[in-house]
Amino acid sequence: MIFDRPLVRRAGMIAVLLLTAALILGGLGFGVYLLVRPSSPEDKAAPPPATSTPSPTTPRTEPEPGPDTGSGSTPVRRPDRADPRAVVGDYLAAVNDRDEDTARSLTCQETDPGTLFEVIEGRQALLGEVEVIGETAANAAVRVGDDETALLLENRKDGWCVAI
Repeated sequence: MIFDRPLVRRAGMIAVLLLTAALILGGLGFGVYLLVRPSSPEDKAAPPPATSTPSPTTPRTEPEPGPDTGSGSTPVRRPDRADPRAVVGDYLAAVNDRDEDTARSLTCQETDPGTLFEVIEGRQALLGEVEVIGETAANAAVRVGDDETALLLENRKDGWCVAI
């Protein structure tokens, strides 16, 4: 016999496995594309409406001049880490202004400015509802163009920070 049955079965199984792997990789690639695709030209025609109003926060105190005040006479402004809404608001302002140093300082690891900073691509991030979950976590709804996402915040010993 020209074809050996176990050999044909093995070749069929390999073909099915390769087809399955190709479908999975294609689906993952399409999912990544949807997450990082640039906004459509219609989105850029008109600026997004400002729907959120800034929430009142406690007044910030400026630190005394010292090593953290920079080289000028204006002291460096420290974010209010006691309020999760203020932290995520400052983070989104830094992301929208492309201020990498401020965004990095508001993340928990303080090593990079976070995923949102990297994928926003000129779109504006708007803050939605902030929900505090217990004493150590909070969730902030964020709208970027037509997409919605959430930022997770952690309450550490030095205050709230954006978990990347």
